[in-house]
Amino acid sequence: MDIKSFWGMLLDSLQNRSSICEMATLVKPKPFIKWAGGKQGLCRCLIDHFPRTFDRFIEPFIGGGSVFFSLLPEKSVLGDMNGWLIDTYTAVQDDWKKVAKILDTLPNTKRDFLRIREIAPDTLGLFNRAAHFIYLNKTCFRGLFRVNRRNQFNVPYGAYDRRYYDAENLASVSVALQNVEIRKGDFELCLLDVCDKDFVYFDPPYYKQGGHSDFNRYTAFQFREHDHIRLAAVCRELDKRGIRWAVSNSDTQFNKSLYAGYRMKQITNRREINLNSKARNVVELLIVNYRESRDLFSMIDD
Repeated sequence: MDIKSFWGMLLDSLQNRSSICEMATLVKPKPFIKWAGGKQGLCRCLIDHFPRTFDRFIEPFIGGGSVFFSLLPEKSVLGDMNGWLIDTYTAVQDDWKKVAKILDTLPNTKRDFLRIREIAPDTLGLFNRAAHFIYLNKTCFRGLFRVNRRNQFNVPYGAYDRRYYDAENLASVSVALQNVEIRKGDFELCLLDVCDKDFVYFDPPYYKQGGHSDFNRYTAFQFREHDHIRLAAVCRELDKRGIRWAVSNSDTQFNKSLYAGYRMKQITNRREINLNSKARNVVELLIVNYRESRDLFSMIDD
């Protein structure tokens, strides 16, 4: 499909918002940023364990969006604590061409990288802020997003010779986001109006296992042990209300204890961000509170 044909379908879809997700599937959107803990190689397996039907798909830790872009639900609520990330989604949703036009002006050199890295995102307008986020993501070391306690991006230059974006994909991403409500803030903000017809997928920063697999510096406020306990408590409250949810997290006794009584499955994933290629395959948990799914599975014994 050439880009002219795609834009014709895009304009038609925007006039009929009920067909937006259908249009997006014609040029399947893919994540437009790299994200630690991304599910791009795992999302098909995860979706097989999701409920067959639901009204809204709610994902409070959107990250790179692999599961959302693979699932393409009709109605969604996406959120994250990382305000810069959420602003980037909002900008692409509103006008991806403005973001792309700014990206085209940013040189990929170490000097320019360091200059752009020093610019505080909150001093920029929405579209410049989004362009800087994508630029730094594509040019920094291994596409890692990390900030210090002052919320300053501090990943070094990666010296990669690659394009910042794919125009056709970014356009398709924008289409896929048209029926989406985007929320910035703590994961509980995404759940303010959740009901028993919705399905919630939680993919938080994983509980520590040790070594390079531990990474939660996506914001100045790290996701710590008490946050995992709070998340589990929220899940139990949702369960009491008949709301279906799934949680991805590390395969640790801590998590097994937090979610004792719920169904769990061990899933092998690959962490490309790990420098040690032999240590990239990891086992993680998928925890659910329902039995209806595309692929039934058994509980793990505690």
